Amino acid sequence: MSTPFFKDTLAQQLKILNLAVEKEMNKGLKRLDISLTSTQVAVLMQMYLNTDQSLTQKQVETALKLSHPTTRGIIKRLTATGLLQTSPAVGDQRQIELRLTPAGTWFMKNHAGQIQAQATQTEDKLVSNLSTADQVTLQRLLTTLLTTMY
Repeated sequence: MSTPFFKDTLAQQLKILNLAVEKEMNKGLKRLDISLTSTQVAVLMQMYLNTDQSLTQKQVETALKLSHPTTRGIIKRLTATGLLQTSPAVGDQRQIELRLTPAGTWFMKNHAGQIQAQATQTEDKLVSNLSTADQVTLQRLLTTLLTTMY
């Protein structure tokens, strides 16, 4: 049997790492009795941290580096849970404006700290076997890679 094309490539390792981090974060959210995925929580956090301004679906998509279909699906699910509401943008009916509902604002006020703590805990686990110097190097290299790709 031949070796899979992507086996042990940097891209495949980064993909597997991303999946592992997402899985760890989702398990942590579940332990907190938060029945949302890490990506759904990221969208809510983006909205919560920008409550002083309205955001469009495209702005959230760009800020979180999500694909259009992924963003659309997340917004539909968050709207169905009553945490997010959508409306056509005033200046451009093609754009979808997003807002936290009162329930979404309440949820974030009461859970943002726990969510941030879980994200920190997940990141701490990720780098727990790295020295401080290696963590700094990793951060620098990841920033370079992301800048190259975006």
